[in-house]
Amino acid sequence: MILDKQIALFNVEAKDRDDAFKILSDEFVKAGVVEDNFLEGLQKREANFPTGLLLDNREFGVAIPHTDSEYVKRTQIGFMTLKEPVEFSYMADPDVKVPVRIMFMLAVKEAHAQVEMLSKLMELFWDDERIDRMLALDNKEDFEKLMAEFGIDQF
Repeated sequence: MILDKQIALFNVEAKDRDDAFKILSDEFVKAGVVEDNFLEGLQKREANFPTGLLLDNREFGVAIPHTDSEYVKRTQIGFMTLKEPVEFSYMADPDVKVPVRIMFMLAVKEAHAQVEMLSKLMELFWDDERIDRMLALDNKEDFEKLMAEFGIDQF
């Protein structure tokens, strides 16, 4: 299951995108689900294929950083809310900057699962009530309940 290692951090203070990447990817390394060079893979992929998403009617966005399967030992999803937004490039136009407060970091071993996960997450991002609930989360139990409610725990 993609939530097995309970990688979820709440209201984190990060200086910038790379700091947020490091904080969350360190949790993946500690959990033993990714290779030691996972952060490097994330940064390389983000430079070429940005993952920031604008949300309707919001002053902030979300990001779904991920990388190639060669950096992954087993599929896992990580979640982090940020106390203050950090800047990501918009996936549809890298010149547009997105202030991100919610990150879902994906470590996907099987390529086919990535498409399904991204699709489910995109549905979740357009639900204003769930976005509010994600921002209010402060513990892993409530996070897992919310993900189960939306079927994201089923991969």
